[in-house]
Amino acid sequence: MVARFKQKWFNKTWFLQQLKVNFVALISLITAIVGISYNTWRDHQNEINDNMRNAAFEVLTDLGELQTIVNYAHFQKDSTLGSPIEGWKHVVMVRDLSHLLKPEAAKAADNLYRNWQINWENLTTDKQAEILISDQITQTRKAVLTTIDSLK
Repeated sequence: MVARFKQKWFNKTWFLQQLKVNFVALISLITAIVGISYNTWRDHQNEINDNMRNAAFEVLTDLGELQTIVNYAHFQKDSTLGSPIEGWKHVVMVRDLSHLLKPEAAKAADNLYRNWQINWENLTTDKQAEILISDQITQTRKAVLTTIDSLK
C-alpha cells in the first residue's frame, strides 16, 4: 500500500521534467534569496560599524577633553579649566559610550572610571594621581583606536 501511495502522489519522471523546464527560474530564485540575505546581513553589519565608529569618535573627543582637564588641574592648578567635577562628565560619557565598542575598550573605560573615582580628589596635589589617570586615558585611547581599526 505504501508503494502504491508513493506512485500515486509522486511521479519521478514528471518531477525531473519540471526541474529541467524551470531550472533557470529556480536558479534565479535561489540567487535572489542568497542576494537578499547577504544584503540584509551587510546592512546590519554596516549599522553596527557606523554606531561603533560614531561612539569611538565621541569617546576620543571626551578623552582629549578629559586629558586637558587633568593637565590644567595638575600642572596649572587652574580650578576653572581643570575642574575635576567637569572631568566627571567626560569620564561618565566615556564609560557609557564605550559599551557600544569592543569589550577591550569597554574594560579600559571602566578602569578609567575606577581610576578617576579613586584619584580625582588628589589630582591637583599628587603627581602619582596625575600619572595614573593620564596613563589610563592613554590605554583607553589605544583600545578605542584598536576598535576603529578593526571595523570592516
